[in-house]
Amino acid sequence: MKINSPLPRIMGALLITATITFHACMTVSYVGDRYQPTEQVDVYYAEKDVKTEYRVIGHLSEKVSGLKGEERAKQQIIAKCREVGADGVIILGFEYGGSKETEEYQKAQAIKYIE
Repeated sequence: MKINSPLPRIMGALLITATITFHACMTVSYVGDRYQPTEQVDVYYAEKDVKTEYRVIGHLSEKVSGLKGEERAKQQIIAKCREVGADGVIILGFEYGGSKETEEYQKAQAIKYIE
């Protein structure tokens, strides 16, 4: 005898909704200027590595959490840089703070090349 239960479909829908909600809550904090969105953002880990003259157009911060949180935070920062029209991003490292002293944030600077 086969039982048709909507439970697997309901559980699947709840899982998808929870995943979307979780990712929607994670937003990059950005303060700075905005330009036309860019396709390519160069990633640097030290200011001295940027060989082209540039100016800082904004500062970014993203909370690090969950599995592969550091990589996810970096990708979110890069996506925000594309959105605000940055040519590059300098990943500055991590800072602890927030509502708990153990919350970890990835910090960065959005840069625009000077032509």
